[in-house]
Amino acid sequence: MRKERGFTLIELLIVVVIIGILAMAAIPLISANTEEAKSSEARAALGTIKDRLRAKYVQNNMTINTSWTLADIVNTTELAGKYYGSGDYSLVSLAATTATLRASANTNNQSPQVTLTISNITAGSVTLSSP
Repeated sequence: MRKERGFTLIELLIVVVIIGILAMAAIPLISANTEEAKSSEARAALGTIKDRLRAKYVQNNMTINTSWTLADIVNTTELAGKYYGSGDYSLVSLAATTATLRASANTNNQSPQVTLTISNITAGSVTLSSP
């Protein structure tokens, strides 16, 4: 009588194929979650900038100085995160009642571009476009 020991080559190949199929199904799910995390980080930082802009607006007697820069509104070192650095945020336009803020794609990790448009600074009405 012969003692059976170990696994046959066929059994090992079947296990490898099953693991491969599971990995092919899991990778797109993980990738989608990563994109959502990047977008969420940008939305949170843009929301912070929006809130600071409204506070500065109130402190400035309900007026906007159209020459304000992002550094005038928020301490840019606070904006550094895992996916976006402080240099990835910009104040695209600033007018008496409207502003457009943007988190631009970071070339190191291909973060998505997120744009926040404040249509009424007084009321805080916003439009957000993100992937």
